[in-house]
Amino acid sequence: MSSSTTHRTTIGAVVGAAWVGGLFAAGPLVGGFAPDAVAEWIIVRSPGWLSTLAISQLGFYAKPVLVTGVVAGVVAVSAAVALAWPRFSRGKRLVAVGLGIVATAALFSALGTGVSLGAVGGLLVAVAPPYVVAHLLTAPRVPSNRRRFLERVGTVAVGSAVSLAGLRLVLEWTAGPQESPRVEEPLERRVSPPDGDPAFDFEGMPPAITPPGSHYVVDITVSKPTIDPEEWALEVDGVVEEPYELSYDELLAHEGSLEQPTTMICISNQVGGDLIGTGHWTGVPLSELVAAAGPTESAVDVVTHAADGYSEAIPIELVEREDILVAYGMGDRTLATEHGFPARLLVPGRYGMKMTKWLTRIEVADRTHEAYWEARGWDEEAVVETMAYVRGAERDGDHVEVGGVAFAGLETGVEEISGVEVSVDGGEQWQEAEVEPQLAPHAWRRWRYAFEAPDETEFDVVVRALESDGTVQTGEESSPRPSGATGWHRMSVSV
Repeated sequence: MSSSTTHRTTIGAVVGAAWVGGLFAAGPLVGGFAPDAVAEWIIVRSPGWLSTLAISQLGFYAKPVLVTGVVAGVVAVSAAVALAWPRFSRGKRLVAVGLGIVATAALFSALGTGVSLGAVGGLLVAVAPPYVVAHLLTAPRVPSNRRRFLERVGTVAVGSAVSLAGLRLVLEWTAGPQESPRVEEPLERRVSPPDGDPAFDFEGMPPAITPPGSHYVVDITVSKPTIDPEEWALEVDGVVEEPYELSYDELLAHEGSLEQPTTMICISNQVGGDLIGTGHWTGVPLSELVAAAGPTESAVDVVTHAADGYSEAIPIELVEREDILVAYGMGDRTLATEHGFPARLLVPGRYGMKMTKWLTRIEVADRTHEAYWEARGWDEEAVVETMAYVRGAERDGDHVEVGGVAFAGLETGVEEISGVEVSVDGGEQWQEAEVEPQLAPHAWRRWRYAFEAPDETEFDVVVRALESDGTVQTGEESSPRPSGATGWHRMSVSV
């Protein structure tokens, strides 16, 4: 590669990075980081198998990796344009600025930014850095010596990064807090999460109730919606006799509020994966909210709509269950933004894809609704497959304990695990494990198995759950798509 080619490519890459930095600095003015909108566009249009692969391989890091890829793509495209556009004359600079303005405005539009003083300011903040950087690096006084050129590039890059970071801090301070103080505020009502048996609290074992900050988070949204609860209202409408709205304070004060420990698992979770948790939720039965609107006989589905555009549906017959909640609390506080503040749906025994976050509307529909994941080939009912996972192991002298969790989402919607069997020799011999007394109808059951092993430190642990009718959890292995992963979990344990 010639020196001229290297120079042009480097300049293009730095200009692209400066544009990304400008978009980041403009975030407080326009309500988000514009590459996030591109990442969400990719997620929405990705096939189901690709979403599963990304979540199963990258877990919590899937979306950050995608956003990083978008940023890298912007830098690469900018470098390629600079390589294909040898001369950067005054006329071409004006064309480049015009294209930059159009591209930035399009990204801001994807974020949902309307025409406002903040949007105009954000446009200037985003477009100015790449223009200034391009001017500094293509000015005639820039030394042709490679070392001096790289020194100039480094100086400009560092100076731009520091300046844009400082500008971002100033704009954040000027814009004030983006999140309502009512997010994760203490609930007015006292809650009483159940206590688990301390005998199951050994090395590696999860707590009986997952702390909100440790509960898994999976959704298709890159930038979580920021909702002002003072302006928010939950609409209940559709084919009903009396449509109505419920304010945030009215939801919190609803006389039907109740507490409910519920296990939630992502349909993309691999056997033994971490995308599972048991929260202690507070909310109002969906059945009460729908009944108050008076559904007509033509009702077929209840569709829940979210602030980020996501929607899901459950049959009207299922809504009659009193354990399906519109939840507003987790633990002893209101919901965190990542868990769906101000309100989310909670459907026990179903995979997390059914549990719409950031609720804005409950629609009683007279037709079946094809939801996001269903349209991509996933099971519409999303009933949780019976499962048991290995989680912990501990030694005390010759005494060894292994343990984990078990859960089932049967058609009744009630958790019906009756027992757990465990093998510590790869499935050759099976023993009955001790199962923790049930915390709640929809909460996982922790299990443990104790044995003596004075001369052995490595064990091939396999576990399977038993349903209340005696059915043994299937050992047939299947991938998460379309109905959730199946198979016995096995783990090599050293203690």
